[in-house]
Amino acid sequence: MPLAIRNLLELDGLGLNLVAGERGLDRPIRWVHTSELQDPTPWLRGGELILTTGMGLRGSPSLQRAYIRRLVGADLAGLGFGLGFGFDEVPPPIVRAADREGFPVLEVPYPVPFIAISEAVSTHLADERVRDAQLSVEVHERLASLVADGAGPADVLDESVSLTGGWSVLFDVRGNAIAAADGAVSAPDPALVWRSLPPRLREREGPTSSTDVGPQGTQVAVAVSAGKEREGILVLGKRSRLDQRDRIVVHHAVTVLGLLLSSRRAVAAAERRVAGDVLAEALAGRVAGSDLERRLELVGFSPGGPVTAIVVEADGVRDAAALEDLAWSIDGALGLRARGVRTAVLSGRIASLVSADDAEALAASLLDDLDAAAADLSLEPRALRVGLGRPSETKAARDSYLSAIFALRAAPADRRIAGPRDLGTFSLLLGTQSAAVLEAYVTAVIGPLVERDRDRHSTLAASVKAFIEAGGRWEPGAEALGVHRHTLRYRVRQAEELLGRDLSRAEDRLEVWLALKAAEVLAE
Repeated sequence: MPLAIRNLLELDGLGLNLVAGERGLDRPIRWVHTSELQDPTPWLRGGELILTTGMGLRGSPSLQRAYIRRLVGADLAGLGFGLGFGFDEVPPPIVRAADREGFPVLEVPYPVPFIAISEAVSTHLADERVRDAQLSVEVHERLASLVADGAGPADVLDESVSLTGGWSVLFDVRGNAIAAADGAVSAPDPALVWRSLPPRLREREGPTSSTDVGPQGTQVAVAVSAGKEREGILVLGKRSRLDQRDRIVVHHAVTVLGLLLSSRRAVAAAERRVAGDVLAEALAGRVAGSDLERRLELVGFSPGGPVTAIVVEADGVRDAAALEDLAWSIDGALGLRARGVRTAVLSGRIASLVSADDAEALAASLLDDLDAAAADLSLEPRALRVGLGRPSETKAARDSYLSAIFALRAAPADRRIAGPRDLGTFSLLLGTQSAAVLEAYVTAVIGPLVERDRDRHSTLAASVKAFIEAGGRWEPGAEALGVHRHTLRYRVRQAEELLGRDLSRAEDRLEVWLALKAAEVLAE
């Protein structure tokens, strides 16, 4: 433990005598410094025991009182006043001022050299560092051995509490309790502990620790990191103040937990990448039928299903790393509630395949979780929309994925959860099991239009789509495209000539509209 003024007075052979500041006897001594200056504080850092013979303090009582005020303001440990070099006793103004401030003043007898005090303090500090080093090694070995034996975060917390007493909780960066340990003091509700933490500590770029000392004891929270990645927050509490041993335990526990969590994250990330590749193949239509069913079984889905696709669109999120972070959060949130879940990033969207009894409730809970974590994920409020697909067998997982995408496309833009009820025309087209049938229909109805756009990089199909969506009205259609109405009229006339159709007729408009929608389905 640190050397305090009280301990210095108890050392044999020094003969020091306390004359003022009894309230400060427990002040720790960081170092010893000798100075005869009236103001030595510019050369001090705090925590020093200052030794002086008072050569610079001959003068008025106000000078001596000011001297004590400066030492107190610099947060020194205390004052050792050497007698016999101009003063036979410590000046009364210094004694009175120090007593008022609770600042310890020690009489140093004439036969006691200042170097003896410095050596005594230095020896104690050196011994303390050796003890701390030995303790640090012992704690590290105890905690590291747990990891070597395959222990998890809860085991590390249990060992930490057995070394310190009190209680401990480990949170992830979202505030979910990963593990907890009870010691001599029962742990409070983890939700209350999380809310008590400084908001800045929960931020990935925020401070790394905080300490709260109150009537109920001490609570210290430390960020658990591996490299530059913040993995969680360790909170340890006890009824008394933390001593040096406690701080050493916390330091090593944070290091060991960082390694454990980062290794778990690496394993989970590798597993998710493999499963994500399987899912991407499935949802892109490159694997289907019984082959797909076997692959999905390998990553946790029962053969035959049922499974449901959940697709999340994040407005404004285009960066690949940001999408991966969001996918990780979505995978974790769904994993807490679904029997099986796999997630992949596809075409700027996050797609999850889940096995759950109530997928609609699951989608609503997911959106609530993501909204709550929007700040941590660097998302604008209400920036996310969730598409819920139709349930399907595992071998037809792509059908569920497509229905989720087109539900989002068909639903009003302000509807944040879109489902099968929103599919509209797409419901009919997605019910067609053969892509060849859709391709034949698209070619027969709008084939010349598609070829013209492809060969000349024109936008006739988009112009026709905008015209039809505007109910055959020129002004709203042109506004949607951002062109003049005469430009839209010219493009539509070109399309009519190519297709041999009259888009003022409801029947022709319907057939072209269905073909455009079928082309969208084929494009996914």
